[in-house]
Amino acid sequence: MVAPTNNSTNKKIIKLLPQEQEGSYQFNGQSVATRNAIDKFGNEVIIAAHIILLKKVKEKGGLDYLQVFEIDGEKLWFIDDVDHITALLPEDY
Repeated sequence: MVAPTNNSTNKKIIKLLPQEQEGSYQFNGQSVATRNAIDKFGNEVIIAAHIILLKKVKEKGGLDYLQVFEIDGEKLWFIDDVDHITALLPEDY
């Protein structure tokens, strides 16, 4: 799935990469993001990616606990630990 953000100063293409394995995670816990992820992508892009993720969960009935987005050649991870969904950069892990 690819979705452009609507920020007038900087448009981004947000692409959800194929998952490596199937899963049953719903990505519906409390959402948090690391400071590095917020600094690199901003809240608008992280929220847009999370919306794409929730649409994919609904479509598939569940996903692997780790989902990876590519945004302008950079990776943004989402990890579902059931209670929280964390948006982070790979180097934050």
